[in-house]
Amino acid sequence: MFLRIAYSGAFIRQYFQEQDPLSFSFRRCFPSGGTTLLLSGLITLISERLFLDKENFFPTFLIHLAVGLMCLCMSAFVIYRRERAFINRIVRFRDHVD
Repeated sequence: MFLRIAYSGAFIRQYFQEQDPLSFSFRRCFPSGGTTLLLSGLITLISERLFLDKENFFPTFLIHLAVGLMCLCMSAFVIYRRERAFINRIVRFRDHVD
């Protein structure tokens, strides 16, 4: 599977470089909030290690859940702010009627 993905990536890059070398970049394919997602994952992992107690699960779970929801909201906000044009284009695409 890895070889198939690598071949497809090489083919796509070669195809777009023939048309315009600067028109395609794999880096632009990923959401621009990747750093925020990694930071949120790290904060959630630290929260799990610090707050979540298997002996006293439900009270500590609520603290961990609150930290996780805060990280989710922060990530969603950052990605929405940075990817607003793309999201609007997708919404307009859904509303388009032929």
